[in-house]
Amino acid sequence: MTNDVPPASSPAVPSRGPPSSGPEGSASPLRAGEPAPPGTFGGRAREFREQQAERRSARRERVGQLLVVAILVLGVIAIVTARPFNPSSGSSGPNPGPPITVTFASPTVRQLTCGNGGTGFAEKIVWSNASAAVTTGDLSPRVYEIFDGDPISDLGVVANVTSTNLCAGSPPNPSTQTWYIVLQAPNGTTLLSYTVNQGWTSVTHGAWNIPIENGSSVIVVSGASFANRGLGFAVVGFASGGPIRGTVPL
Repeated sequence: MTNDVPPASSPAVPSRGPPSSGPEGSASPLRAGEPAPPGTFGGRAREFREQQAERRSARRERVGQLLVVAILVLGVIAIVTARPFNPSSGSSGPNPGPPITVTFASPTVRQLTCGNGGTGFAEKIVWSNASAAVTTGDLSPRVYEIFDGDPISDLGVVANVTSTNLCAGSPPNPSTQTWYIVLQAPNGTTLLSYTVNQGWTSVTHGAWNIPIENGSSVIVVSGASFANRGLGFAVVGFASGGPIRGTVPL
């Protein structure tokens, strides 16, 4: 007699029911990284944060635009109100004069016997031409190093000049490269002397601010010759609002 025993059946797997509802009928908590459905509490919070971020971004953009506009306005004001400075008159104006170029002939050197028995040197530079009329009051002479443009001057030098003698006293100190200037008319008449400290001075007690004629001579008087020592002579200044420039190697 057989005892038919039915085979054991596998335990039933409980089926998944619909997700349980949370408060206010919302679905069960979301998995990490899963966005909240619109209309839920989590969705509303995210939407609020996004709106806040958009408003902050818009404010920053407006501030940046205002800063750019302000910078442009200040730049336009600076350009419109800027005017070049005219050192000759101490005033400013929108239309400076054209540059004035002075042309010199090559210097010639001769030795001088000074009044106290000393020896000096005179380097004669002919004022060949100027592109516009200038006076001695418009310009200043300079002796400078050609290599770097540094001026050579001594505020203590004395111009011992008479109408007949370019070096009536002691010559400038040869060890310090000191110098002074003598201006002669085209006919050779000695008119003015110049030092850095005293400026232009009349030799005959006349006017010191006089026109410089083409053919005049500018003479550099020194205690040692400046020829071929890497030095140059220049005049600088302003006339009619334009810069005066003229140079020549010594």
